[in-house]
Amino acid sequence: MEILDKGKWQNTSITRITLFVVNFFMIVFMSIVSSNTIGLICENNMAREFIEKIKSVPTVAWKMPVFAVILLFMLSLGVIVREKFFMKNQLVLYLFCIYDILLCIAIMFYLNMDYNGILFIAIANILTYIDGKKRKSIFISAIIIIYIVLDYNILSINFNIFNMNDYVQYYTSMQRLYFFSIKNILNSTNEIIFILFMIQVIQSEKDENEKISELYSKLYKSLEELEVVNIQLQDYARKSQETAKIKERNRLAREIHDTIGHTLTGIAIGLEACIELSEIDLVKMKIQMVKISALARKGLLDVRRSMNELRPDALERFTLISAISKLSEDINECTKTKVKIVINGQAYKMAADEEETVYRIVQEGITNAVRHGAASKIIITLEFSKNKLKIEIKDDGVGADEIKKGFGLRNIGERVEMLGGKVNFGGIPLGGFIISACLPIRRKISND
Repeated sequence: MEILDKGKWQNTSITRITLFVVNFFMIVFMSIVSSNTIGLICENNMAREFIEKIKSVPTVAWKMPVFAVILLFMLSLGVIVREKFFMKNQLVLYLFCIYDILLCIAIMFYLNMDYNGILFIAIANILTYIDGKKRKSIFISAIIIIYIVLDYNILSINFNIFNMNDYVQYYTSMQRLYFFSIKNILNSTNEIIFILFMIQVIQSEKDENEKISELYSKLYKSLEELEVVNIQLQDYARKSQETAKIKERNRLAREIHDTIGHTLTGIAIGLEACIELSEIDLVKMKIQMVKISALARKGLLDVRRSMNELRPDALERFTLISAISKLSEDINECTKTKVKIVINGQAYKMAADEEETVYRIVQEGITNAVRHGAASKIIITLEFSKNKLKIEIKDDGVGADEIKKGFGLRNIGERVEMLGGKVNFGGIPLGGFIISACLPIRRKISND
């Protein structure tokens, strides 16, 4: 819109300058007629006769051109100042429009209210600088009222004023004809230029509306294309997700087939051989049992290796406490939420599945607090005792009166249950959410 407005100002600036020039010539012409007439009256000793005919004493001859031209200069200076310094301040532009109206009225006063075409300049400035149809309508309505009320024919009914007709009576008929012709030409020129200005404004508004309509059409078309692309992306994401699931299932199936399946098959066949040897040769049966035991241990190692591939990458690179600390640091750095970790007791190194469960509980607790609870503070408490670990994740978010277990909470419950622990979820009365879990620790290997 700002670009279009600048274009509108550029298109109408020449017309407004011409409007100023025509009004300048009108002021000069009326001033020359007035001054020349007064001089003629004085030379011919007709002052007494002139004063008896007119209804009021005219303005001093030199004041009309001087003050009228000065006021017109102030009017043009106001346009220059507002365009240079105040184009983005609508309040100042309103004050300048009032300033224009007052100056136009003052110029009309010095021209004995015999010319009101100067108000076209004020209207042109309002249409150029005021935004909003309602505001423009208020200013233009005020000028129209002034234009009607301050018309000479209306004012002369109740006030003793005189116009150019009182001056030109002292000239010949041919001279009067020239005077009125020049005045009418200047007045008509002023009106024509104002009409051209209005046409330019209307055309600019029309062009502006066409550009807006064109931009809207392009935007609507882009929106439709974006919706199509969005649908395609959703479809692609869904297919990618399904492909990823299939790949993961196939990988797990291969792992099961290559490790557990192979190991269980060997154990089953070996046990069948042991059954047969138990009735024939106990020594060979013992040797066979040793082989089966070795195979079972090898299969167990293969299973552990496969499980390790599914562990969080943070647990592969850090200890449990370090991994949780790194998780909280990422949240503290990337969000406004502050995570605090409290360790009570001595932290022990646990088995891989226990560490993964603890990590996943903390990870899900932080994610829920940030995403759903809009929490600003999260406190994670890990309390280590001899044979168990208590976990508490407490936040100051919006909480929840009714707990709806989604995939994340169900996953936590299943993991804790697999380790023989317990977990509880609940909202805090004054706001917030809490996750409490208790896990039995199978063994204590070494200090963290």
